[in-house]
Amino acid sequence: MHSQVDELRLIDAFLAPFGLSRDARAAGPGVLSGPGDDCAVVRPSAGRKLVLKVDELVERVHFDWRWFQPADVGHKALAAALSDLAAAAATPRWFLCALGVRPGPDALRIARGMAGGMAALARRHGCVLVGGNVTRAGAWSVSVSALGEATRPRGRGGARPGDGIVLLGELGKAALGLRLLRGAGKRPVSRAPPAAIRAQLRPEPLVEAGLAAGSLASAAVDVSDGFLRDLGHVCAASRCGAEVDLDLLPLDPAVRSAGVELALSGGEDYALVFAVRPRNVAPLLSRLRRIRTPATLVGRFVPGRGIRLLEGGKPRPLPKRLGWDHLA
Repeated sequence: MHSQVDELRLIDAFLAPFGLSRDARAAGPGVLSGPGDDCAVVRPSAGRKLVLKVDELVERVHFDWRWFQPADVGHKALAAALSDLAAAAATPRWFLCALGVRPGPDALRIARGMAGGMAALARRHGCVLVGGNVTRAGAWSVSVSALGEATRPRGRGGARPGDGIVLLGELGKAALGLRLLRGAGKRPVSRAPPAAIRAQLRPEPLVEAGLAAGSLASAAVDVSDGFLRDLGHVCAASRCGAEVDLDLLPLDPAVRSAGVELALSGGEDYALVFAVRPRNVAPLLSRLRRIRTPATLVGRFVPGRGIRLLEGGKPRPLPKRLGWDHLA
């Protein structure tokens, strides 16, 4: 029989890639108490607001071990939370991680691998692990609570009729990657995957671009549940409608070939959608070009409610599925 890994050994394995231990009492700038205490204590910068976000990935719901390596899961769990901070114009500072562990002989390897993927992304964006929790579960899960700082946090409200809809990043690649992975079935997938598969396994949050936009964007949302669904959240919060020109969407040829519905409702792109006053569109696009972030004006906010699609200057019906419903 395989011996089970006990809780403390697993915690030690998870903390190691971060350069931490259970005896640590501080983990970085602004951290007054970190792993090793019941609660983390942090000191926000003077004059800045604290912005908080929690995201969770669950085995067989958000990831499948046939295709994901543990490092992919750790990376993606943190990336999902950082993407929301990017939309809010918040600088990532700290995060907490709760693990649901399915006991077994590979539990230590999986925990260490998740931490490795998460730690590498955290280092790139200057955020620090300050605490978490471990519990036994019937399936693996990773819950990340990210904390950022912003002088003027952006939200979904704030768009006005006439504002431009500016898309940062690309749509549809992650959904296409998932389709490719599912099509592979139980066959092993190359660890040097095409761009679409990488977009599904290792999405990159647009943190630098979210911060660079500053006050030029008046409202924002990250595209995690599908472009149309998330754009609809901005419309609802801002009490206006939207008009999107499909001819302007920056789609990879492979995505366009697979069908524009992947881009409209596929989700998990972790692109950003901004509402931008007309006078700020050109300065914003120029600023983003300087940091080499693809950004495109794809439509405008309009009076009324709902989203209208145009293609070739003519109305196009909305797809039946607008995005991901977590309880459907």
